[in-house]
Amino acid sequence: MTVATSTIVGALACQKNSFLRTLNTNVVSSQEYIDPSAKKKAPRFYAIELEDTVLFPEGGGQPYDTGIISVNGDKTIQVHKVVRDKLKALHLTLESIEPGTSVTLNVDWDRRIDLMQQHTGQHLLSAILDGYEIPTLSWAMGDMISYVELPKRLEDSIVEEVSEKVNNAILQQHPIKVVSNDEANDSDFDTSSIPTDYDKEKGVIRVIKIGDLDSNTCCGTHLQNTGQIQAISLLHQVNVRAGNSRLHFICGSRVYKYLQQLHSILKAAGSSLLCQLGEINEKIDLLNVNYKKAMSRESALLKQIAGGEAGRILKLFKDGKSFAFVYSKDASPEYLTVCQKELATLIKKCEPSSSEISIGQKQTVVYINGDTGTGGMIKMEGPLVEEIKKQLDSTLKNLKGGGKGNSFQGKVVHYEKGEIQSVLRYFQEFNQ
Repeated sequence: MTVATSTIVGALACQKNSFLRTLNTNVVSSQEYIDPSAKKKAPRFYAIELEDTVLFPEGGGQPYDTGIISVNGDKTIQVHKVVRDKLKALHLTLESIEPGTSVTLNVDWDRRIDLMQQHTGQHLLSAILDGYEIPTLSWAMGDMISYVELPKRLEDSIVEEVSEKVNNAILQQHPIKVVSNDEANDSDFDTSSIPTDYDKEKGVIRVIKIGDLDSNTCCGTHLQNTGQIQAISLLHQVNVRAGNSRLHFICGSRVYKYLQQLHSILKAAGSSLLCQLGEINEKIDLLNVNYKKAMSRESALLKQIAGGEAGRILKLFKDGKSFAFVYSKDASPEYLTVCQKELATLIKKCEPSSSEISIGQKQTVVYINGDTGTGGMIKMEGPLVEEIKKQLDSTLKNLKGGGKGNSFQGKVVHYEKGEIQSVLRYFQEFNQ
């Protein structure tokens, strides 16, 4: 009896004909699959090995295909992922299928064509960049936006040139051809990018040729000509390690989908700003100017209020009191910080008449903010810190922090019901 075997990765039906959408084949094996990278509560998958497949396993920077396995013409099983195990393609499903079963395999074509547009688009983009002696160090395909990593950041003028050239190459519809080492009997194929767990002796090394523009080793599925990419849009650059730069891009149908997304965002922004799309920049500039003015006024008012609070505390200390506190219901620490600075400024101006005032040594000040249901900060300095800290520890369930000597700084992640009120009563009774 002949034991069925599967076609090796490199010679799969999807790699020989990337536009083949369906295939009749047979199940070779079916066994439980444990994904080493999966979380503990991940669903239990079965690895289905088929004699051949139109579903591409993840590799070469290209994500895996998904699709449907039809059994006996009436039962369908979803293929959630396709992985490569050395030379085998394994289809991950939630159901096992008996070996020897005849099945029909259908690829999710919308996903496939999208992935091919991004992948072939990257090959073309890298080919054009090679003309500028700018090598592609790596690349990654995102759900919407992909990137190529380059050894340096490109000038805007170069990005514009590359964009024009790559889209002209799309219009020229350069043919795309796959050549394998067994067909060409070529021992000069560059195999440096082949995964270490792929058997080069038993496997098939494939080269993707884009007309006379490019020739690169790749295992992925590709378009038939550059015209099928439709369009490439070069977006922003991001500086990364060692002076490298990531040039982001989108290809194919993602270009118009991304444009639709951005247009929807602009429409929403225009609606919020009560203006036409062409007036958004002007409106934003005006908002920024008004915002800066408002922040300046707020800062001046905050300083004025904090100055009054600092004066109140200074008078308490001049009257012989040894404790004072500042409370702000707002969880922002800005007001407390300004109060602390204003108090220090007032004390310095009053010297030497206020020589008996020495916060941290003779007097104690507590700065506290927040309210029930929110968090806040607590900052203390003075000889009473240790005593106050003990009271706060017994009152505030979520107090965390530390200090040294006559100082403490901490935060309350969440004030429980009644806690902040109890603390404020304790402070109010302190000088009575």
